[in-house]
Amino acid sequence: MEKEIVIISGGTSGIGLATAKIIASEGKCPILLGRDEVRGEQAMKMVPGSRYISCDVTSENSLQSAIKKATTYGKITGVVASAGQYIEGLLEGSTDEDMENIFAVNVYGTIRLIRDILPYIEKNKGSIVVVSSDVALQGNTQCSLYGATKGAVTAFAKSLAIELATDGVRVNTVCPGDVDTPLLDEQIKKYGGTKKEMNDWYPLSRIAKPEEIGEVIAFLLSSKASFITGAAIPVDGGLTDW
Repeated sequence: MEKEIVIISGGTSGIGLATAKIIASEGKCPILLGRDEVRGEQAMKMVPGSRYISCDVTSENSLQSAIKKATTYGKITGVVASAGQYIEGLLEGSTDEDMENIFAVNVYGTIRLIRDILPYIEKNKGSIVVVSSDVALQGNTQCSLYGATKGAVTAFAKSLAIELATDGVRVNTVCPGDVDTPLLDEQIKKYGGTKKEMNDWYPLSRIAKPEEIGEVIAFLLSSKASFITGAAIPVDGGLTDW
């Protein structure tokens, strides 16, 4: 029987890597997409049965090459769009370059990835999960640009779910709050604050562990979520309920 594979952009760290570990434990082969080859090789060693493929989601040629290589490992039954960038600041201080860079990865990269994999997902009646953010569900200070990108992919996923429903393909979005990942470490280093301060923002009094988001993603990819599509699920410790 041909091996089931799940392609994960941003699969070499954070939420993507945590998801890959869970998917691998279920007997599927995670395909880890990422730009950093050193990090990719390290990630592959951490996830038994996984494969790393160098890929930049902002490049159509890079994506096409990665997908072609991925198909040699098995049949594509799932895709997780987890690659993303974070930016913080007042809109009045933003530049065109800021807008172009974050939309290139968070929006166009997500849409391009899913579009290019879609023929395989449709053929195998697979499942798609987009990693969004709590800021797509409610506003957050100094996050207008970042929020715009996450709002965009959430709306995209909802419409795509309707578009693909008759093909038996499900599309869902997870909306995490702050997660203890390398991306959060970079955010704190660049913009300040501490994880301890962040803990106090949440009804559960802590930020998330990456595997807590990964478990929800793996569930949405699985047959256990066979009647869930078009959902934007907050996995945020109650943050959006304040």
